[in-house]
Amino acid sequence: MKPLNQPVPKATIQTPKPQKPPKTPSIDIEKSIESYSLVKNYGLLVKNARERMGLSHEELGVKLGEKASVIRKIEQGKLKPDNVLAKKLEHFLKIKLLMPSTEIKIATAPKVEDRQGLTIGDLLKKSGGET
Repeated sequence: MKPLNQPVPKATIQTPKPQKPPKTPSIDIEKSIESYSLVKNYGLLVKNARERMGLSHEELGVKLGEKASVIRKIEQGKLKPDNVLAKKLEHFLKIKLLMPSTEIKIATAPKVEDRQGLTIGDLLKKSGGET
């Protein structure tokens, strides 16, 4: 009998993949600016800044990754930019479009001295909502 010349299976050693360090929490731009509100004359500010830089609607749109029609509508006041786009406009045009939102005051109903309590009618009278 002849010895068989069979290949000896090679042992493979698997090394564990190196563990990636945990990612540091990134700041989500929407969350960081969601407590801001748009200024009232945002369209005029965008238009003046764009013209000051000598850019057309198309050129500004390309720089920001937006369509020219979006830029036109923002300037005309027909479209309010979301906070992310407003932040991009602010950064590129070097203008201020977002202002910190003021706290909304919650109206408290006046205390009623009698034992019946406060009725819906009482609230309407105090808020001026009577018809």
